[in-house]
Amino acid sequence: MTVEIGFSRQSSQSFNENHKLGKIRPKSEDAGISRDEKNADPKALSEAIEYRNVRKTRLKNQSLMILGLVILTAIILGYLFFD
Repeated sequence: MTVEIGFSRQSSQSFNENHKLGKIRPKSEDAGISRDEKNADPKALSEAIEYRNVRKTRLKNQSLMILGLVILTAIILGYLFFD
């Protein structure tokens, strides 16, 4: 019984301390990277779009290569075991 009461008191104190810290700490500032197209840097946007396109193409090629290897492995195993 005393353990539960102590835990309850400790948790309420911790909550109050965290709540006070939230009021003391300054709000986080924007890092300078804007997701709004009005304030965004056109060069940064084009670089981000190009990076996503390259990444998409690379992932597509990798998945096609893995699919090809799986099919090739299945064909080889089929010839080995069912010949």
